[in-house]
Amino acid sequence: MLLHTTYIGYQLVKFAELWVSRQQENEYDMKKLHALAIFLVLATLSSWAQDNIKVSRFSLLENDLTANTHGTQKLDQNGEKAALIKIQAPEQGFTFNGGSLGIVAREDHDGEIWLYVPRRAKRLTIQHKDYGVLRDYYYPVTVDGGRTYEMYLDIGIGRYVTVTSEIAGATIYIDGANCGEGPLNHKYLNYGRHTARAVKDRYEGEKVFMITTEDAPGIRLENVEMRDMSDHFGDVTINVANNADIYFEDRKVGTGSFKTQLREGTYTVETRKADCDSAKTSFTVMPQQQNVVEANPPTPHTGWLRIFTRPGNVMATYNGDKAIDLSETVSVPIGTYQMQFARRGYVTQNHEYLVKHNRTTTDTITLERIKYIKPQAFYFGAGYAARKLGGITALVGATYRNFDLQASYTFGMASSDEVPWYTTDGTDTYLSSCSYKRSTFAVKLGYQFELTERLGLIPQLGYAIERLSGKVKNGTNLYGDGVNAGCLSLGAKLLFAPIQRLYIFANPEFLVVLNKDDDYKRITENSDFSAGGFGVTMGAIFNF
Repeated sequence: MLLHTTYIGYQLVKFAELWVSRQQENEYDMKKLHALAIFLVLATLSSWAQDNIKVSRFSLLENDLTANTHGTQKLDQNGEKAALIKIQAPEQGFTFNGGSLGIVAREDHDGEIWLYVPRRAKRLTIQHKDYGVLRDYYYPVTVDGGRTYEMYLDIGIGRYVTVTSEIAGATIYIDGANCGEGPLNHKYLNYGRHTARAVKDRYEGEKVFMITTEDAPGIRLENVEMRDMSDHFGDVTINVANNADIYFEDRKVGTGSFKTQLREGTYTVETRKADCDSAKTSFTVMPQQQNVVEANPPTPHTGWLRIFTRPGNVMATYNGDKAIDLSETVSVPIGTYQMQFARRGYVTQNHEYLVKHNRTTTDTITLERIKYIKPQAFYFGAGYAARKLGGITALVGATYRNFDLQASYTFGMASSDEVPWYTTDGTDTYLSSCSYKRSTFAVKLGYQFELTERLGLIPQLGYAIERLSGKVKNGTNLYGDGVNAGCLSLGAKLLFAPIQRLYIFANPEFLVVLNKDDDYKRITENSDFSAGGFGVTMGAIFNF
């Protein structure tokens, strides 16, 4: 009854439109007739809603073992295998009541409902908030445990249709909606005009059909014939930057680039990438042409960096040598950033930051001025000692809280004049002549003063040991080799730091002789040098 009433209401609306157009009445009459027809249809639907649901088909699936397979079988409250009814429903929202025997379980799957009922179940009540109630539907066959059955529900507004295509595996579209790869089995379609379209490669087909209340009961079969549409296709190449993923018709088809053939028309492609907002690009395909599409790349997720520096005007770089302006809050792609902060005269600092999506990462960086004259350091260096019988000086030392301890050794390079040696028994018999080089080992303690940023002064007090090494010039015997003189060292070390970790130094000092060997005294009395005295050492020092 409802089916006929719905169809009659539909025809009534069409008739009213035709009648008014022929009578050339005004718009007001048209609106009144529309309202009257819609009222009649809605009133009829309301009065017959309780009888709208019916079962168009119920049968045993002989070869379906779902109800008797481990993992999909269910047991009723008596421990017996339940029967499974696979229900094809045109809409969602159906509920079921098995009466006194109840329902064992329900599972909603794609396109169907799995309803487990006890063996020997007799009847089922089916309900829907919009389509009413089918009360106490009695199964037309015996329901046995461990067997699978199928049921088709009809809500009275259409028919089940199976759509096939002339070429197997074609994609089926119903009224423009993609229904997947054919054949399309048991699709519930409302009464009215429908368009089925089949597409595979360059073959296409379309069929228009009507579903009415006068159709024969059962599942309707529609087959779509297809033909070659090659002259309507074009070659398409889609490129996208950043190696992003390419999605076409909600399916991933490539990364970075995608090639295909499409029918002439307008399409939309989407590009996606992790930690980015996807982007869409519309393009038009021209037939029998090469169509190259440069798709919009995904937009990277961004966050913000807000970094304050003391002092200002700091040069900031990230991930190597990429400069970044810190004078204001900076928007950057999310990720980890290795940043370096540098300014002339200050110690460079390195920091790592993690920038998150739509978050602000904040920090304050305080740079320390470079200490050219360091209060604490370990150092070593070398220089030249400018004095009578001078030489090359190597030194090593350490500074702690400006107290400076230094050890040095000067390798004698210059030779003295020849010193003759005679016997001391009163005969003054000539023995031989020798020349000498002087080496000096010294330990000094001082205190460092920072005069300017790059200039320092260290007054020093220490002890030095001078040692002579001789060489025979005339004769056969060597005299005075290895004699020593002990001296008190009074001096100062002047430091200049042209760059960090390097000192240029000058170390003037005066050596006061405290003691010396007799032979040392005899050598100096007969030569051109004396023990102790004034000297200056100049050179370079590396500090750490």
